[in-house]
Amino acid sequence: MKILFRNIHLWLSLPLGILISIICFSGAALVFEQDITKALQGELYRITPPAKDAKALPPAQLIENIQEQVSDSLHLTALQLSHNPEEAAFASFRETGKKRLSVNPYTGETLGWTKSYPFFQTMRKLHRWLMDPPASKGEKSAGKVIVGVTTLLMVFILISGLIIWIPRTRKALKNRLSVSCTKGWRRFWYDMHVSVGFYCTIFLLVMALTGLTWSFSWYRTAAYSLFGENPTASVHRTDKGKEKPRKEEIKITWKDAQASAPQSMKGWFYAFHTGSWGGMPTKVLYFLAALSGGILPLSGYYLWWKRKHYK
Repeated sequence: MKILFRNIHLWLSLPLGILISIICFSGAALVFEQDITKALQGELYRITPPAKDAKALPPAQLIENIQEQVSDSLHLTALQLSHNPEEAAFASFRETGKKRLSVNPYTGETLGWTKSYPFFQTMRKLHRWLMDPPASKGEKSAGKVIVGVTTLLMVFILISGLIIWIPRTRKALKNRLSVSCTKGWRRFWYDMHVSVGFYCTIFLLVMALTGLTWSFSWYRTAAYSLFGENPTASVHRTDKGKEKPRKEEIKITWKDAQASAPQSMKGWFYAFHTGSWGGMPTKVLYFLAALSGGILPLSGYYLWWKRKHYK
């Protein structure tokens, strides 16, 4: 049986290894995107309350102030508020995508637009679409399909690798949980492939299984249904006319002072895909796992080449 899984592991990894490395390395680069962005744009994220017991403006007043300060061509769709008195509020608009407007919750003054840095934009395009993004949201592209298929087959590579890893003796178990640094490069990379691969498999499986919800609509429907949610029920269609939405149509969300639980099924999948569900500790673990996931195919190529060369 192990021979079958060894062949599955090998012949799926050989053509897909480079793609898996690209997806994993670019994913690792995105783990700390939000943390780095907030650090570099601190003036848009941090607020100094005017007084110790100062209260933020009511949401309705904030919405009114925001709409007075932005162009009539922008349609406010969401407002994120925070229970942390030192965090800014953020307004989202239909026309600006993920770009948000930072707002002082005490005065209603707009502070500026958030921005994404070119490095992270490139990493995101590479991670999700292999630099071939769809023409519009929801559509397909060759890059998106390739990433999706590669991620799906990566699940089988990981499971087959785990089955191959299972040791027969206690001594073999000890060897497969450690890395030898004194027996040459070939043994080092073999131990790295076997041991590190085992340690990061669960994280890579979670990343792959959650990431597929962005690649295939059929998979997203099945995954959401598995947890009792209909993905089409939360789709909100808006009129594309020029009139601004009424205040009751603007989605208002609250962010807890501490790391809060996601407010939607999509939020939960995103949190488990990126490692944000547990704060900085899980982000560090996800970063190391994604980095290892990029190295595993390269070490596998090296071991395969050495084996062929010695034959």
